Amino acid sequence: MSFMGGIFTGNSPTETADAANAGNVMGFGTATGEGAVQTGLGFEEGILSGDQAEQARLLAPEISGIQKRGQEQIQTAGEFGNRSGGTNASAQNNIDTQRSQVNDMVSKLTGEAAGAVTNTGENLLNTGLEANALQDQEAQQILKNQESSIGGKAITEGVSTVEGMGLSI
Repeated sequence: MSFMGGIFTGNSPTETADAANAGNVMGFGTATGEGAVQTGLGFEEGILSGDQAEQARLLAPEISGIQKRGQEQIQTAGEFGNRSGGTNASAQNNIDTQRSQVNDMVSKLTGEAAGAVTNTGENLLNTGLEANALQDQEAQQILKNQESSIGGKAITEGVSTVEGMGLSI
């Protein structure tokens, strides 16, 4: 069957598989890229919204880690430090430091993390577009192979002969 198919199509199995693979890469790159862009934009919009509840939702694991470390420091100071007013002032300073760390993290992530996710999405979209162009090239080559195959030439030359006789097809 592949020999007979080759007579009419002129394609090798590798050519057909390459075209299909390019289509698979195109689909993956496009779908994954779109998802990454949407995720990055959603994250960036949430951070930039100024809505502290949304920012807290997006950054919950990181904020929790900062708070946990701060509470451990306050607890350690309470257990092992002296019982003077300085301990309370130190605990309040620790809480202020936690807030500052969260604010710094929000500021840093606004410029870095969302941009990185969006950049990844854009790169994957470009991969999809490049694979689309490759698949188009493969399809054009398959068409050329079909036209120059034994069966393709017979059909093309037969049509030319009939048209040369003044007959229309």
